[in-house]
Amino acid sequence: MRFDAQTIFVAALASLIVISAMTVFVSGEPRFEVKSLNLTVYRDGLVHVTQTLTVNESFPEIFVPLLASSVENILVLDQDGKAVDYEIDSFNMTIYTLGAQNILLEYDTVALTKKEAEVWTLTADIPYSATVFLPQNSTVVYLNQMPTTINMQGSVIALSLYPGSWEISYVLPVLPINESPDNGKPSVSIPNEYLILAVVAVIAGVLSALLLVKRQKRRPNVEKILKAYPQLMSDDREVIKFLAEKDGKAFEAEIRERFPDMPRTSLWRLVRRLERLEIVEVKKIGLENQVELKK
Repeated sequence: MRFDAQTIFVAALASLIVISAMTVFVSGEPRFEVKSLNLTVYRDGLVHVTQTLTVNESFPEIFVPLLASSVENILVLDQDGKAVDYEIDSFNMTIYTLGAQNILLEYDTVALTKKEAEVWTLTADIPYSATVFLPQNSTVVYLNQMPTTINMQGSVIALSLYPGSWEISYVLPVLPINESPDNGKPSVSIPNEYLILAVVAVIAGVLSALLLVKRQKRRPNVEKILKAYPQLMSDDREVIKFLAEKDGKAFEAEIRERFPDMPRTSLWRLVRRLERLEIVEVKKIGLENQVELKK
């Protein structure tokens, strides 16, 4: 059976139209949907981003915008908790899903916050609805637009944001200042003020000495811990010494600030290793973990 040139041309043109239509149909489908986007802001300005996605299985990869071009401690997992390959180009991440149904994306960045005097400011272009958790006991002093909702979760402020450019300024708690009397009148001078000051100084000195002795008694014996666990690595030993300097306990954010060259994931594994050895105890305080040496 022979086909003339015109028949072949018509068949090829029809096939091309069908293929083009299929391509348009597939490309019109969304590659993923964002189930949640959370930004947890720590006291040292680090922001931990957690994003969960529902993936269209017909695509071998998806393209996810990042909130910053400088990110670290990246974690990409599928619904089974298995690591997924990815590539980053500036603000864009290509995730090779290869049939995955759900994706968990986590990363850290310090590029979203800055500090001027005592005021911290979070600035971000957020492409999806998101929830921002500010540091514990912080106070919001400026919002460039009104969030969808503002909730309190214990001592943590949670802001529900819609897509857009956001600027959120806040301050961290400071030591309380003694307020003046309610009547607003200046305090009356006390007779024999020099004698009173001397007595106060003596009492303060005694209290300081008692506190110093008490702290020395309560301070963990670092040498004893290190001798009992000779298998500890150098990073383990340095963290234990730092905790001892902090009277035996410190927040993970303080440890990250003391050891800035240690990746967040490495610090996380180090703390869990010390916890398994029953050297430290980890307590959840608000959204932060407090690491405490066991006595």
